[in-house]
Parts: sequence; structure tokens; C-alpha cells
Amino acid sequence: MAKLDRAKEYIGFLKTIFVMIVAIDSSLIAWLFKNSDLNFHSTLVIIGISISSIVILVLFKYILKKIVELEEME
Repeated sequence: MAKLDRAKEYIGFLKTIFVMIVAIDSSLIAWLFKNSDLNFHSTLVIIGISISSIVILVLFKYILKKIVELEEME
């Protein structure tokens, strides 16, 4: 039972990180729309948005994989 609880806590931790990265991604997109001048900062923000979006997708797939593993534990 401890292994199952540990897996649930790990999934909860991953979901927290996921929400934080989504919030960062959203704020970067909002900043980009507010400051639409094409300069060095905008380029850095676009790179940040790209990286955080890729991390969101990878983390989402990893969380789903862990949930499937959790279902197999039960």
C-alpha cells in the first residue's frame, strides 16, 4: 500500500509542476502580446514559450504514463 501512496504523491507533485509551467507559458504569451515590438527580448520570450510548450507536452505524456502504471498497480 505504501508503494501505491508514494506513486499517487509523485503524480500529484508532477501535476503541480505541470500547472506551474502552464502558468509561466501563459504569462510569457501575455507579455509577448502586450509588447509586440520585435526586438531581442521578444526573441528570448519566443524561445521561452517554445521550450516551455515542449516541456508541457513531454510532462503531460509522462503524467499519463504514470497514471496508467498506477492503474496497473491496483
